[in-house]
Amino acid sequence: MKTLDDFRRYYAEFLSKELGTAESVRKSTIVKAFLVWVLAIPITIAAIWLSTSFMGQEYFWALVVLNVLVLGFLAYMLYREVLSSPRFYNLFKGRVIDGIIRFIDERLQYISHRAVPVAVFGRSGLFHKPVHKYEGDDYCILQLEDGTIVEFSEVHAHQKVKDSQGTHWEPIFEGLFAHIKLAHPRGGEMYIVPKNTSPEEIGSKTSRLQSHPIENPTLSVAYELYANSPMTVKRYLTPELIQAIASYHEQNPTLPLYYGMNGPHVYIAVPRETVLLEPNVWQSLADVQSLEKFFEDLNTLWSLINHAVDLSGQSVTSHPEQAH
Repeated sequence: MKTLDDFRRYYAEFLSKELGTAESVRKSTIVKAFLVWVLAIPITIAAIWLSTSFMGQEYFWALVVLNVLVLGFLAYMLYREVLSSPRFYNLFKGRVIDGIIRFIDERLQYISHRAVPVAVFGRSGLFHKPVHKYEGDDYCILQLEDGTIVEFSEVHAHQKVKDSQGTHWEPIFEGLFAHIKLAHPRGGEMYIVPKNTSPEEIGSKTSRLQSHPIENPTLSVAYELYANSPMTVKRYLTPELIQAIASYHEQNPTLPLYYGMNGPHVYIAVPRETVLLEPNVWQSLADVQSLEKFFEDLNTLWSLINHAVDLSGQSVTSHPEQAH
């Protein structure tokens, strides 16, 4: 697996150049926005003055309202065509973010506007709450020649809650969500979830889960392990997977992950406290620390995935299909 030092070398040798190009586009976008307003405001003032000079003072306020509406329209167009410029967004996502993802594993394919489908999230058995609002992006997918498909993305799932304080959105899960569809199904079910999660809150309606001990003193304090049989635990909760989860917990003690396995499907949910790296035309792209944090978040998930399933096979060169 790649390390932070590896990423810093990659940034110095390659990614910094791509970031420099995106930064130039960001600055030119702001300059365009400034020029639009520099020209729009005096033109509007001149239009009001000329109109009142020829039409009389009785039309002054009507003209003011008209020009305010014009300015509002210009502001909308400024935001739509300049500040939310698809050129800047696509350049940043297509070069910088895609570059980081391919550095983690060159076999991954990146689709910025897509997310793991809400139906897949719901079938995971990790969160037994109705999803009323679901958003996500930064979708990555890998399909191996044996038919195994790996997909993950940022996900924001919310439940609409009504209480004495009114109606509000309550987060179900926010972070990175991964789904692996195996070419060869595994037997049984197994879930690793935060402590004090009851078996009724996970699995499917037909699940027959029992609590099992975790052979790791650190994880046994922070997590619950449920499976349909001791044999399932013995076969699929490998020492390597235990170590990967323990390493994650050591670095993120307040953000416990979720792991689920059911037949051909494996699910991993890694919560995050903040939204992953998103381009903002008003913020400088010279912040290398935000890129490092983005790399570390994705690299951590990719390490967990690699310890959960074997991804050593060759990838499919054509465009892969989403797992279902």
